[in-house]
Amino acid sequence: MLNLRVLITTYHQAYLTRGGGEYELQSIADGLRQLGVIADVYGPYSRSVDFYDVVLHFSVHPGGLDLLREIAARGKPVVLWPNLWPSGLSSEAMRGIQDHVALARFVAFKSRAERDRLLAQVSMPADKVATCKWIADLSYLKPAPEALFPSLYNVRDYALWFGIVEPVKNQLAAIRVLRRLGIPLVLVGRYRDAAYYRECANAGGDSVLFLDGLPQRSEIERSALQEASFYVELSLEPPGLSAIEAGLSGCRLLLSDSDWAREHFGDHAIFVDPTSDAAIAEGVGRVLERPVQDEVLQRHLMEYCFPNAIMPLVDLLDRATR
Repeated sequence: MLNLRVLITTYHQAYLTRGGGEYELQSIADGLRQLGVIADVYGPYSRSVDFYDVVLHFSVHPGGLDLLREIAARGKPVVLWPNLWPSGLSSEAMRGIQDHVALARFVAFKSRAERDRLLAQVSMPADKVATCKWIADLSYLKPAPEALFPSLYNVRDYALWFGIVEPVKNQLAAIRVLRRLGIPLVLVGRYRDAAYYRECANAGGDSVLFLDGLPQRSEIERSALQEASFYVELSLEPPGLSAIEAGLSGCRLLLSDSDWAREHFGDHAIFVDPTSDAAIAEGVGRVLERPVQDEVLQRHLMEYCFPNAIMPLVDLLDRATR
């Protein structure tokens, strides 16, 4: 579609424990390739930086700044994808973000909420700011074999949550409430904080099934979503791409209340205060009253699907080369 060659970079520590950001990076790389764009993720098997027209850099983590400086010194235009929901940034963190922004031709935000939150704390030139979209795969609309996931894992009528198990994600609150309500919980994701993981495992007992991961876009992952009683994500930061994919699968949604969540899901999800067990329990009751396999929600989320959703990013990468 475009004679465009894109190198995708991020900070060096990112892949030590893969989470939503790394999944999102790979999904965008796959989407660009489907459009005929050459899109390589930086590493031993990527080509010389001189081969590429533009660099798409994920995150403003300080671990990637030296790499970005080297790239910019070679004259390559950079599109920055901050992937950040900041809260109470230190002066050192703000300086690091400003350093990233100074090296970028454009800064691409995935939502108005993300853009407005960062711009309230970090200044940047207006002509660098661009808004793209989250990019989900249409495969989540495809039915999976009936009862595949429940049969393999011997679990029924469960709530499902995808994400790294860590304090900011707040899985412990969901574990407490759902165990009290007698609802099994399936948590899919690795952990970085061993102490928090043990706390979650001890609190959940046999009511929680921990899985390191499921193959992305596979029948087993789609089955896990389609057979779930509802999808839950009660993070202290906004939900991620997994919540959009869950909605595309027809899953009922119980999410942390935030500007981000309301921007993307409107009236099609149940929003709760993730710091209140009472609010979470009340939200569980409300989400279970919503239609099973919510087709209205699926239609609502189609605007975030490949290929249309990726076009603003493709246009931005192309503009950065001019």
